[in-house]
Order: sequence, then C-alpha cells, then structure tokens
Amino acid sequence: MEEPISIHQYDEQQQQQQIESQSVGLPWKMLGLFLMVLMLVLVIINNTTRKTMYALLRAMGVGVKRIPKVIKELKRKGFHFSGLIIPIIYLLGLNYTTFITRQFAYTLMGIITILFFIWECLRLYIPAVKKFYVDRFSGIMREKERDSFNGVLFYLMGTTISIYYFSPIIAIASTLFLILGDFTAALVGISYGRTKIFGKKSLEGTLAMFGVCLLISLALFWRSNLGEQLAFWGALSATLVELLNPSFIDDNLTIPCLSGLAIHLISIRLGAIIPDHSLY
Repeated sequence: MEEPISIHQYDEQQQQQQIESQSVGLPWKMLGLFLMVLMLVLVIINNTTRKTMYALLRAMGVGVKRIPKVIKELKRKGFHFSGLIIPIIYLLGLNYTTFITRQFAYTLMGIITILFFIWECLRLYIPAVKKFYVDRFSGIMREKERDSFNGVLFYLMGTTISIYYFSPIIAIASTLFLILGDFTAALVGISYGRTKIFGKKSLEGTLAMFGVCLLISLALFWRSNLGEQLAFWGALSATLVELLNPSFIDDNLTIPCLSGLAIHLISIRLGAIIPDHSLY
C-alpha cells in the first residue's frame, strides 16, 4: 500500500510538472521559428533582382567568379525547400489530428511516390511532356536530370522509406538532414569552399552541414536520456553520407535512409530512449 504524500510534497510535484510542461516545447518552438525564418529568407531571395542579390553576396564575401553559381544554387534549393511541407504536416498531423497516423503517412507517401514515378516516365519518354516540363522548370533542374529521373522522385522514396521503418522523430530528423543539411553543404561549399577533401566536396561545406544537422538533432532528441550522443552520431552519419555518396546513387534517397538507420541502430546499441513526437 502506497504511503500518502503530504500537501507540501504534492505542491512541489505540481510545480515541477508545470515547469516541465512550460519548457518541453521550447526546442520545438525554436526549430519551428528557425524554419519559418529560413523559408522567409528563401522567398525574399527568389523575388530579389539579380543585381541586388549580386551586391548582397559580394557584401558577404563571396568571390565574384562564384556568384553566378551561388545564385543558381539558391534558386534551385529554394524550390526544393517546398519539401519541408512533408515533415511539417507529418508532425502536426500526428499531434493535432486523429486520422494522420504513421501507417496513413507512409501509405499516402507511397501513393504519391508511385504517381510521381509515372509522371517521370511520361516526362522521359514522351517528347511533348518533356518539353512542357523543361520549359517551366529548366532553371531549377540539374543538367543530368533532363534525361534521367528527377531528384524529387528519390526524395519522395527516401521520405517514404524513413516514415515506414523509423519512429516519427527519427524520420523527421533524417528528412531535415537532407533538406537543411544538404542545402547548407552546397551553399557554403560553393560560396566559400577552398579545401577539397573528397572529389568536389569541400571541408567548409562538410563542416557547415555537420553543424546544421547537429542543431537539428539536439532540438529533436533533447528529451532522450542520451540525446547528445544521438545528436552527434545522427549528424555525423548524415554528413558522411553526403560527403561519400557515390555519383550513381542520388543522395536524396541515401541521406534520409542511411542517417535514419544509423540513429535507429545506435539508439538500440546504447539503450537510448527515442522521444515521442509530442509538441507538449
């Protein structure tokens, strides 16, 4: 039989619970604010004249010869940031709806992936469809994507696999590694990269990606009993996948799948508790 607690002990417990409830959502709010600010910056960039953007990049210390490539990458990656809608809707849906579940999410993503695959086949093998697509999206396409599958298809595949196999927090983290981390690596590498360490990849871009992925991981795994370890190894795995990824495999597929797998296996090996997806 449990011993009754005193009024003083009860008051202390209530105060502790209140403090925890007030602080538990802070990292989520900070991450959400960061994403909102980042998307706002990208919207501004995409609506800024080339002359203004040139002046801004020069003021930031970007070399004159690098600026055209940086501007093109900003435009392309700005479009890819629309991919943030998937982890955001997944997270909000799990918290604020009853119909969005993990099973619903990977089923829906699977259907979307199949439909996009069909569209890509039409684009590649029907000249009229290909012309329609290139005329509208040539500015944000890589040259190799004109005659091969678009990176969006591999992003959808990677996200679907992550949602199916991993807990919601791991799936969200691995997707953000791809969207934010890969963006940072490319932008910093093109703008300031001088020390080449693997092919065209630079030390500056690699370190920038690791820093961003580490911040994402800390925000998502801070409630875990081994949050720092999960954050470090998750960020490191995503960074290494981006750095060492072979050219014949799209990193839109490998980064979320392999970084998510690394966090999952490390959590099992260390006995770490993966926090739930609650925003409260």
